[in-house]
Amino acid sequence: MNRLLLSLPLFLVQGLAAQQLSWTTACTDKTFCLKQNTCTQGEVFLVEKAVTNCGSPFINYSYKIDLNNDNVIDIQSSADTVSSSFAKGSHKIVWRATDNCGNVAQCTYLFTVKDCQPPSLLCINGLTQGLDYPECQGSFTASQFILSMSDNCTPTNQLQIGMRKAGDGMGFPSQTTLSFGSCEKGFNSIEIWVKDGNGLTNQCSNYVLIQDGNNDCPCNLDADLYFNGCARTAANKRLANYKIKTAFETLSGAAAPSSKNYAQTIADSCYTLHLDKIPFAENYKATIRGDRSGGPADGVTTYDLVLISKHILAIEPFTSVYQMVAADINKSNSVTTFDIVEIRKLILGIYDTFPLVPAWRLTRAVANPSQVANFATLKDTYQITLTNLVNDLTFQNLDFIGIKYGDVNGTASLTGEPGAGDRYNAPPLLFHAEDRWLEPGETATVNFNLAEPAMLEGWQLALEADPSRLQILGVEGLPEDQFSMHGNELRALWADGAGAFFDPQKTIFGVKVKALQATRLSEGLSLNSENLRPEVYTSQANGAPDRHPMLLHFGANTDANATFFPPHPNPVATETSFEILLKNPGVGQLEVFDLNGRRVFSENYDLETGLQTLLLRASALPGKGVFVYRIRVGEAVLQGRLVRV
Repeated sequence: MNRLLLSLPLFLVQGLAAQQLSWTTACTDKTFCLKQNTCTQGEVFLVEKAVTNCGSPFINYSYKIDLNNDNVIDIQSSADTVSSSFAKGSHKIVWRATDNCGNVAQCTYLFTVKDCQPPSLLCINGLTQGLDYPECQGSFTASQFILSMSDNCTPTNQLQIGMRKAGDGMGFPSQTTLSFGSCEKGFNSIEIWVKDGNGLTNQCSNYVLIQDGNNDCPCNLDADLYFNGCARTAANKRLANYKIKTAFETLSGAAAPSSKNYAQTIADSCYTLHLDKIPFAENYKATIRGDRSGGPADGVTTYDLVLISKHILAIEPFTSVYQMVAADINKSNSVTTFDIVEIRKLILGIYDTFPLVPAWRLTRAVANPSQVANFATLKDTYQITLTNLVNDLTFQNLDFIGIKYGDVNGTASLTGEPGAGDRYNAPPLLFHAEDRWLEPGETATVNFNLAEPAMLEGWQLALEADPSRLQILGVEGLPEDQFSMHGNELRALWADGAGAFFDPQKTIFGVKVKALQATRLSEGLSLNSENLRPEVYTSQANGAPDRHPMLLHFGANTDANATFFPPHPNPVATETSFEILLKNPGVGQLEVFDLNGRRVFSENYDLETGLQTLLLRASALPGKGVFVYRIRVGEAVLQGRLVRV
């Protein structure tokens, strides 16, 4: 029994009994629409059901409703359903169920009444207009196409209207007028939109027919140039959110010398860069290049250091010149231990960015990437010369390969959104440390070991100390260039391409700490996965290391099937999570009790093999204060203290 339960009264310990009363319905937020012909009221029907095994199946229900969620209880009832009209807005309901044994279950959520009905819109079929000479343009307004529009809540004179050419954008358009030129003669599809005060929209498809009866407005007064291509990685994966830049200039001797720069942000993998109104009968040069920004540390982990070490040691040499470029951080056209030093500084947070290279390089594809040392074959631009331009032209296959510096194994985000580096090819590995109680001012060295023996090739972690509980004083067992301190956070890594064997008795490294208040080590130290994802790399038969997520485990709250981890964060403000590592699937139960022994939360979960997470929202607890939690999976049990602030 842990230290907390030893201090509880006997009646509280005896009160931690098996589950007797629980909700069978979801108890989640719900949404209802306004009633027809009104924009103030919506019909709401709510019902929640619970089940008990205390003996008698009879359950009493009651609820409290806080209209507009302003912390004032407006409605109370002992009914088991809510069926009534409610005003537009978000309201909070607290359900309470009790059985004949005195057990209580409670759930809280919001139900929202909102406008779901978009405005109505009726449009004419289309309009025909001739081009005005000499401007050679025809213009239209959105109101010309609307026969009628109305909305259930927004007055007609307050409805917004917009229009655009079909396919020329997404969402509600900002334009209310459109113009068409001499090169748009004929049939043109357009969209007419209307939006109400609640942001609901409607649209109709339409057309305009542009005519030039006297042929006063010829189209081709100048040239349109199109540059097309795609950006992908060396592994042929689509690369998004990059820029295409073009320097376009006349060659010497032009009648009207000019030089212009064009740039376009590409959301998808492929691009079309359009240059219009380029005068005929001149000579031009276009230089096309790609550029991509992003976090320098994106995709860069100690796993890359392991792969670079294997290449340098000739254990597993690189097979592509693109890998060589990604690893060549100092731009020496080679890969050496100096590159390892620079990447290590970025991972440890000593660098914010690489000093000599950008985050990404976009280069033209090479004919033979297997010539790994042939750096000279990589060209970053396409240069196109146009002599005596007389026609519209399209240039195809101006493709780029995206290389993320420092990311040898290709885990950087390809869309600009995080998450590409979360994929692992192996199950979690446990780093274990003995838990102990520290008095204020007491110092201790926390030694970290593997829970099971393994051949390691590398690992990385960010260890965070609760600034109110512990202070990190130093590191033992690691060279100084393999760790760094950032306030109350320690970042550390280790990589060896040849690998080293570790058993549970062999200390991987140690951390010296000082207690700032009476605390357990497990309550004061935790992994910080936001700043540096905790990972472990183990040797594999084919030479490529397995990549595991790292879990940090204190104490002995484990059995043959389940390993428990304390809730994080704790104290909890919005939500906290409980993690369980299971060797076999099973049924889990999470219970929370107040200090009087009353159960205030209970939930059962069907758990799969591997790392499982149980999420507890702070709103599920009845107020702030100290609670006792208990998790049970089979015969394995974890219990402790949970604080809501």
